[in-house]
Amino acid sequence: MRRTTLLLFSLILLCLSTSAHAQLWSGVLDPSRAIDWTQSGIPGGIPNRATICATINAATYGNGASDATAGIQAALNSCPANQVVSLSSGTFRINSGLRIPSNVTLRGNGAINTILDAHGTSGAVVSLGIGNPSISGNPSISSGATKGSTSITVSNAAGINVGSYLMITELNDSSFVTITGDNGNCTWCDGGLGWNGTRVRGQIVEVTSVSGNTIGFTPALYSNFALTPLATPFTMNAKYAGAENFQVYANNTGYTTNFQMQECAYCWISGVEGNYADGDHVQVGWSYRGQIVNSYFSNAFSHVAGTTDADVFIVNKTSGFLVQNNILERLHGSIILNWGAAGNVVAYNYMLGNFDSSAPNLLMFGTATHGAHPQWNLYEGNVTHEMGFDSTWGSSSHGTLYRNWVKGTTKVCNPLTGRGAIICSPMGVQGQGGVNGWWAVQANRAITMNALQSTYNFVGNVIGSTEMANLHIGNGATPMPQVDRVVAVCGPPPCGSGSRSYANVSYAYSFGYWGSGDTGGSANDSLVPYSTLFLHGDYSIVPGIITWNTGTTHTLPASFYLSLKPSWWGTMPWPAAGPDVTGGSDTAVMGHAYANPANVCYNTTPKDSNGILLFDPNTCYGKNPPPQPPTNLRIQ
Repeated sequence: MRRTTLLLFSLILLCLSTSAHAQLWSGVLDPSRAIDWTQSGIPGGIPNRATICATINAATYGNGASDATAGIQAALNSCPANQVVSLSSGTFRINSGLRIPSNVTLRGNGAINTILDAHGTSGAVVSLGIGNPSISGNPSISSGATKGSTSITVSNAAGINVGSYLMITELNDSSFVTITGDNGNCTWCDGGLGWNGTRVRGQIVEVTSVSGNTIGFTPALYSNFALTPLATPFTMNAKYAGAENFQVYANNTGYTTNFQMQECAYCWISGVEGNYADGDHVQVGWSYRGQIVNSYFSNAFSHVAGTTDADVFIVNKTSGFLVQNNILERLHGSIILNWGAAGNVVAYNYMLGNFDSSAPNLLMFGTATHGAHPQWNLYEGNVTHEMGFDSTWGSSSHGTLYRNWVKGTTKVCNPLTGRGAIICSPMGVQGQGGVNGWWAVQANRAITMNALQSTYNFVGNVIGSTEMANLHIGNGATPMPQVDRVVAVCGPPPCGSGSRSYANVSYAYSFGYWGSGDTGGSANDSLVPYSTLFLHGDYSIVPGIITWNTGTTHTLPASFYLSLKPSWWGTMPWPAAGPDVTGGSDTAVMGHAYANPANVCYNTTPKDSNGILLFDPNTCYGKNPPPQPPTNLRIQ
């Protein structure tokens, strides 16, 4: 269960990546701890489809008075490849669910104008691909299953074709992989394909060539697979399906998720809004190189632990996804990567206001891992309140946190249940609680790595905020003390038994504790998350200093996956956070952090009477002048 090597290291050389070209992180990260994250998302970006195969008017269905599901689905089913089903402004009642086929885009006239009024009782409002992989064989791998490889030899190539997909897996390596966490055994963490939790670590690749039993694929393998490795073939249910520029308005009728991508390759969600969710906002499973971008996911009917978290949920060995430039507001959790999700990029999102209605003072996570065994994922440039990697259902490893601004608390506002006008005032003063709004003051740990995590990289992050600095115990009169690092097992002090407080101290970093309520000294606590960590260039407000790793360059690239400032960034400072950034409005972080574009969009966009943004990504990210939302379309 413990990986005891991998000490903190230094590296000055320029290193070649697994795909044989210099990486943006070269000279900063050891190549054994990183992958080529430039291969996340759709190659060449989201297709710009201009041909409309059908236009559906809301007036045809009484502007929400009658069910439009069958009419929209018929148009989607008959739409030729690479064309668009266009929805007019207005409200479309959906009584079940829509499925977008391969090579078709469902496009509205903007999230504030085109509304899917969702009244179904199960499944997804909008699906891009469905089902779980149909497994007909599990060929063993006899050679080639090594980090950086793009070719393997298998025992039997039957059913493996160019353009199909392989799940590369191995038996769990007990030195750093486990399905046993503080909540029990996660036997479903490898997807319920009959492996019973024995193959939770893996990667999805696309087959590029077949020559006898030699299979070529892309991208290169993220790591070695040595313990009885398998190459399990399957096909995607959908490819190049897209959902754009409309809103899903939830009514608490029983959906599991607003949007679902299941067995979907090169699929995307862009410019959408989730206006509340019955369950999750987005679920992604068994999928490859898709995108969730430029969208807004706001509020939820359920804010308690359960089978859903009102989040963006990426699971079941989904590989190479890009979750970028989204706003996630007042959820139970924001973005969870679970069950073998690998090689994904979670970048430049803004997360705020999450809470648990049964414990409303608890700091709920922004980004998280929560079930075995996510790996090789990059979290870059996010502005969030907490990043947590827990041990609830097992382990994770090889994650990289780069240039995030992690604030250490968030504002919690009424109402705590149901749909209603969001009220935060009065908030109180000096971090003290008010009647309708208060700061989360329990389990305040800006970055948490619980006992079963290993081999993470923290580089160039900014930890803390004025709000964190001004926290008061119980939102009362006593200022809350702050500690930079707390470690469950000694280690640097404070460490060991009784080293961590649940509600009376805030922490920049917390390492190696078994569960959220663990105060230290548990038999399951571990030093491994701290001893295998590479920490370099992080700024923490608690000591007010930058921590540099001796011998490693202090020159950090703007991004680990973007070679240039993206067009949607506008004129804002690039990069927005890090030890080399000067300026910014929060004096507590000494000018090392600015808001990212999603944060600015949230701060500058008008809201409706319930406190929901009148969201338009074209306005936020500088493409078009703001449209005028029809006043009769917003459902109240």
